[in-house]
Amino acid sequence: MPAWRPAQRMCGICGTFNFGTREPADKILLKRATDAMVHRGPDDEGFYLDGELGLGNRRLSIIDLPGGHQPLSNEDESLWITFNGEIYNYRELRYHLEGRHKFRTATDTEVILHLYEEFGDRLVEQLRGMFAFALWDRRNRRLMLARDRIGIKPLYYLAEPGRLAFASELRAIRQLSKQPIEIDPQSVYDFFGFRYVPAPNTFYRNINKLLPGYFLIADASGIRQARYWDIPGEDETPLAAEEYAAQVLDTLRESVRLRLVADVPLGVFLSGGVDSTAIVAMLADLGVRPLRTFSVGFEEKEFSELPYARRVATRFATEHTEVILRPRDLADELSRLVAFRDEPVAEPTDIALYRMSLKAAETVKVVLAGEGSDELFAGYPKYAADRLAGLISAFPQEVTSKIVRWLPYRQRRVKLALEALSIPDEAERSATWFASFSREEREALFSPDFLARVDTSHPARVFAQYLEQVRDRPPLKRMLYADLKIWLPDNLLLRGDQMTMAASIEERVPFLDHRLVELAARIPVRLLTQGFRTKVLLRQALSPYLPAETLRRRKVGFTVPVGPWFRKTLNSFVADLLLSPGARSREYFNVANMENFVREHFDGVRDRQKQIWALINFELWMREKNRV
Repeated sequence: MPAWRPAQRMCGICGTFNFGTREPADKILLKRATDAMVHRGPDDEGFYLDGELGLGNRRLSIIDLPGGHQPLSNEDESLWITFNGEIYNYRELRYHLEGRHKFRTATDTEVILHLYEEFGDRLVEQLRGMFAFALWDRRNRRLMLARDRIGIKPLYYLAEPGRLAFASELRAIRQLSKQPIEIDPQSVYDFFGFRYVPAPNTFYRNINKLLPGYFLIADASGIRQARYWDIPGEDETPLAAEEYAAQVLDTLRESVRLRLVADVPLGVFLSGGVDSTAIVAMLADLGVRPLRTFSVGFEEKEFSELPYARRVATRFATEHTEVILRPRDLADELSRLVAFRDEPVAEPTDIALYRMSLKAAETVKVVLAGEGSDELFAGYPKYAADRLAGLISAFPQEVTSKIVRWLPYRQRRVKLALEALSIPDEAERSATWFASFSREEREALFSPDFLARVDTSHPARVFAQYLEQVRDRPPLKRMLYADLKIWLPDNLLLRGDQMTMAASIEERVPFLDHRLVELAARIPVRLLTQGFRTKVLLRQALSPYLPAETLRRRKVGFTVPVGPWFRKTLNSFVADLLLSPGARSREYFNVANMENFVREHFDGVRDRQKQIWALINFELWMREKNRV
């Protein structure tokens, strides 16, 4: 067996399938789509056309082997694949397949083709990794799209009469449409609730995201989807805390080890918190050298976590690099990143991640990050606080509203908690915790004409559908389930993919190995939080690795200080975008109320940083749409 060399890592994939019209695939359209994703794969480009089917690929070579060229076929060219991601159990799968199949490359991608020959669509159940792929079955004229269980890798699709198109990015899939692409009003409304657009929707009508843990089949009979994985419930016979802690530690350690590539320099995004410090500690224990760490901070010391990251870097002798993000950086980069993403940028941390990725790209091609830990092990303060909802929501709404208004400007987190906890409905409360605008604020923001075109209850109904799927589980487990299905893939993981890919580097997330996700889901609620302490079981599991200072640190959350920036340094930047009579987004809004949101922040009356961030990003996106 050839030595394992994971030749194709991060890629951009695309394709079209005219299953109803039988019209030949158009290579010119495919070329436009791959050109739109050149940052995802600056090292190689490939196409495959077979009558009504066309596949495209852009490849970033972590290790540049000839066998990594895509699209890739099996030995008799009856199956073809374009693939983005990495299969971590590749060698184990190949070992079981080699006696019955002929391998022509040393890549993990080829394994998927032979798994299809053995298992058909259920091949995805065999895979351990992050992936999005399209597999073409020539004999049966059948296309399969699939996305990994957690949604680490994005995959968009466009369904037109008798035709399917797909791509890794919105910018690319828009090149493949043969019909005008229209903005979806409901998704605009949802963006101002969620900060992002929840799957399967996007900002564009007819363009959808394939849900995590799903595959899609297209053939002459049409298009259909199926779910192949879901998050399990708690163990019926729970183990002792010490046993769960040992299993978590072993599984995380294995996950980190699987994500190593010894042939290329490796880095870690380091905040100094529990999650990223654990990854650094495990890499150091595994003897990874040189071990490079990257952190981002601010001149405003009260917002910067750099001192914590610095201490971790010193303790584990990493080659540490710091990036300072300044207000001017945000103003300089934001328009470009909105154009790059082809949608508003969800959070200010996207800019910080992008700048850190650019710096990392100078020395590494792969970075590990601690994303997903909070959603698995109940790390956000809301998970501990939500149990108070029954108590606080018993007070009259007008009482809690007065308290929220009375609280000083600097108490924004307390104000948010009171606003959320005063809502008795579980789905509505879930939609409020991370919202840019509350439901009442959205109804004040938008014009009556626009509100008449949308379902104002939709954000809560999105949460309700996921909460209903696990209605027999404890409240905390329902919250975690919904966040793993919505917040994590549609915001955090999409951000990680897009911002690192913009710098042409690959991000890996050890906490989101599906075996660790399943293990965390089985742990009883009583072991996850205690009082207002979060991540209790995870801290116990990591105690052999982490400094006591790190274990004791309260969850802070990475916060870009846009609040003071918008009031001072970036005041004119915001005003020029939002208060100008020529602002493109004003057609959607009750202009007087929108301007009042902005002026309240400028005057220090209320903290409106989340609302202003959403507004300026939407305005920049609307300007970009009018340029195209």
